[in-house]
Amino acid sequence: MLHCLKRDTVPQLAHDEASFVTQFATRINDTTVRVSVNLLKRGMFVCRLDRPWLGTPFLMQGFLIEHDEELQQLRALCDQVYVDTQKSLINLTKQSSKSSLFGRKPSEPVLKIAPDIDRELAKSGIREALPAYSSTIKSLRQCFHAYSRDQMVNARALEQRVGHCLDAILQNTSAMTWLSRVKSHHHYTSEHAMHVSLLAMVFAVHCGWSREEAKTAGLAGLLFDLGKTKVPKQILNKPGPLSESEWQLVHDHPKWGRYYLEKSGFSRDVIEAAYYHHERPDGKGYPVKRIGGQTPLIARVIHILDAYDAMISYRPYAQQRTVFEATKVLYRGRDTEFDSHLVDQFIEMIGVYPIGTLVELSTGEVAVVIGQNNDARLLPKISIVRDRNKNPVAEKVANLKEIRDPHGNPRVRIKTMLHDGSFGVYMHEYTRQLLVS
Repeated sequence: MLHCLKRDTVPQLAHDEASFVTQFATRINDTTVRVSVNLLKRGMFVCRLDRPWLGTPFLMQGFLIEHDEELQQLRALCDQVYVDTQKSLINLTKQSSKSSLFGRKPSEPVLKIAPDIDRELAKSGIREALPAYSSTIKSLRQCFHAYSRDQMVNARALEQRVGHCLDAILQNTSAMTWLSRVKSHHHYTSEHAMHVSLLAMVFAVHCGWSREEAKTAGLAGLLFDLGKTKVPKQILNKPGPLSESEWQLVHDHPKWGRYYLEKSGFSRDVIEAAYYHHERPDGKGYPVKRIGGQTPLIARVIHILDAYDAMISYRPYAQQRTVFEATKVLYRGRDTEFDSHLVDQFIEMIGVYPIGTLVELSTGEVAVVIGQNNDARLLPKISIVRDRNKNPVAEKVANLKEIRDPHGNPRVRIKTMLHDGSFGVYMHEYTRQLLVS
């Protein structure tokens, strides 16, 4: 039995790896097995520990074992872990082990997220990421304008723009994540699509998808709402209830999106994301009321990212939510409105306090989260921008992990998350000041 194995006794793995699960692991479900840490090897994807992720040195809640150091850390911290057989690069079952939600084969390389940046690197990181962000959103606005006039666009050119954004994400994930939190009240449609695109690529990297799949996810996120160019702005921004005829126009936007994307020669995945992104697992979505797994995977991913970014954005017809409030809505909608497995993966990806989050501290001060501590996720790096009376203050950077009393207990904690714009602090203005300081 696995739970009886001692850590200093490392049995030899079966010569035929296909029999590994049968001989040494306990199957939890179709894709997950529980394994002794002594049996772990490089190429396995650890999706759960036998202890909370908080307080461990692992950046992501779910990761591919690539180095001996990771094996040593797991053996020091845990007795057993849970391995995702589909995301592992070695074949642990008799079925083909596919790491990607698109069906990536084990031999294909996965993408790695770059380490988080601290405040000193923030400016240079954002400056490096900004050209890719700016050029892509400019092309997107031109694309929306063209489609509103029934003109087609160059699919290849947009794909190249998305590829540049993906390169920036791989080089500095934190900087692009930061830019995805920069919102204004004037360009919601294009900014929302841009942010969903960035989130889709970061999500793809988190899930271990290949580069091409990550780029496809980014392109799908950029164009999923293209059909809304056929819906009058006064309807999209209407603060009150929509009439039946207005609802019909809104419900038709996935059909328009599919039409234009097909005419422009985009891939099937991008087209399906546009057409099916409002479907729900319970069959109450639109336009065709598909149930559960009948909806293409890329559309289920975009559905979650679309809802999340919309909730944390300013909209004239809905109250803005904090990251915590938005993730609660997603979690409560598991299996009814949203795919439960994908919701879990997304919540793991964004973490407790994402970079760019506005927070109130236990001292009453207001701060922006500017970096993470992998071994203390509840105590991130922050930049204080308001004093306890909520008055502007000269920016002060602090690492909450290092602020402790004589007994080693944290002296300052995060009290609550705040909406963008609370106490006059807007991420777009803060970012502008950061870049010119």
